[in-house]
Amino acid sequence: MRLLPVALALALLLSSLVPGDGLSLESLLTNKRCKCVKSTAQVISLGLILAIDVTPPGIHCRRKEIILSLTRSRKVCVAPEAPWIQLLIHKLTQRNGSRKEAAARSRRDAERRPLAP
Repeated sequence: MRLLPVALALALLLSSLVPGDGLSLESLLTNKRCKCVKSTAQVISLGLILAIDVTPPGIHCRRKEIILSLTRSRKVCVAPEAPWIQLLIHKLTQRNGSRKEAAARSRRDAERRPLAP
């Protein structure tokens, strides 16, 4: 007899957590949809770029998005197929990779050095 009220209370609690009336679970995500309505292939001066945000395709958006944060709090969507942005991202990943290799090399060298008395 005590099990029935507990089961009803649990069912009521769970039903309040489930979204209803056409609200999909996907819409509860912070990135609900594509952020870029349109994008440009126009070259943007490197001096204006503060950050690059690359979002791979996923459940929120079927296409890859590249969003540049510019000076004066502006944001611009860039076409991922634009040759200049592909070259920029390639150079940045190469530079980042070489920095990681150099850091790993210096760590290995530090481990090999004998400690000073």
